[in-house]
Amino acid sequence: MFNLLIRLTVLCILLIMPRIALSAIVEAEGMAIIHNNDISSAREAAILDASQQASMQAAVYVSSSQIVRDGILQIDNMQISTLGKVSNIEIVDEKVIGNRLQIRIRADVLVDQGCENGVTNQYSKSIAFTAFPVTNLRQLSLGGLQNISSDFSASLSQHAQKESGIVAHNISKLNISLTNPASLPDQLDERAINAVTSQLNGSTPNYIVSGIINDVSMIDPRTHTEDNYFVDLYNRLDYKSKKHLRNFDISFFVYDGYSGNLVAQKQYQTAGLWNLDRTIKTGFNTAGFRKQDYGQKVNKLEKQIIENLSTDLHCEPFTAQITRTLDKQLWINSGKRHGIKRGDKMTVYRKSTFFGNDMRATTDLINTQQTLIIEDVQMNTASGRLTSAAESFNIRPGDLAIAR
Repeated sequence: MFNLLIRLTVLCILLIMPRIALSAIVEAEGMAIIHNNDISSAREAAILDASQQASMQAAVYVSSSQIVRDGILQIDNMQISTLGKVSNIEIVDEKVIGNRLQIRIRADVLVDQGCENGVTNQYSKSIAFTAFPVTNLRQLSLGGLQNISSDFSASLSQHAQKESGIVAHNISKLNISLTNPASLPDQLDERAINAVTSQLNGSTPNYIVSGIINDVSMIDPRTHTEDNYFVDLYNRLDYKSKKHLRNFDISFFVYDGYSGNLVAQKQYQTAGLWNLDRTIKTGFNTAGFRKQDYGQKVNKLEKQIIENLSTDLHCEPFTAQITRTLDKQLWINSGKRHGIKRGDKMTVYRKSTFFGNDMRATTDLINTQQTLIIEDVQMNTASGRLTSAAESFNIRPGDLAIAR
């Protein structure tokens, strides 16, 4: 790829949300080599090249000292953020220079500029997806959905793996509701957190996801219980009728992986047509299940849940667990996979657990005012140094390093 000339031509419009987005109209020039006089392929490559560079240029944080001269944005201090999303591409100029095709485009670019609460890190949060227990097991017999408790969570994990900013862990066989299998607490106890950590080979995730599958029944239960042959035949022929709609209703819980605190709880609901005979057992999330309108609606809802989760957690601070200490050196349980880089700085917090009058454990974080500077990064771990010995501030394995 070739270096491109790019400049912003219109002032940016800020949209004030929990995540702040910047919209800009960008002009960019791109080049591509013409092979075998194939102008069409060269044009596609040049447009792609210019689009990538336009995205990169728009993804610049502008310092407070920015000024505009003659309609051009002047930047004296900038920081590259995540790439922007390019849309509405318009070719404004095209010419052949030797064996290269040069194209100038104008496009809209939308860039995530950070969070309203001041969080600026771009780290990926690790999320463990655990089982979703079912409140009414009888409802699972229609379609043979007995695997839904684990396979719904596994499907969410698969969607999350495709989402930027999330490191997903599938431990969908684990039910963290240790007392009542069809309910979830407001606070995970130490046993539940340890069970998750054990499943992840000793590593604690930033967040733990679980939930309750409240309802997967037919909206009209008579549709699949009709004994009259002719009425049953009519129902099957009338396959687009609302009487074939099946519910899908869940409660969705997100817990902090280190404290066990409930950080988010939402309700999700959808419905879709279930047209299969009551004797057919597809199982959940199988090819036969996904062919049903009901399966497609559930899959769409899963994607929406993960998109919401990614948005909700994006502006939360990033937390890593200290796994080892040696004089001024600390090791943490996050690395390249989470976006950790050499030179990154994190604040060290001590964990303190105390028990209330009801004997429920509560985790408190104490800011040591010490900064960990990352020096070495591996795929899932990293290490760095403090300015003083860890023992001077009673910093121990299990304490936390947080980036805001």
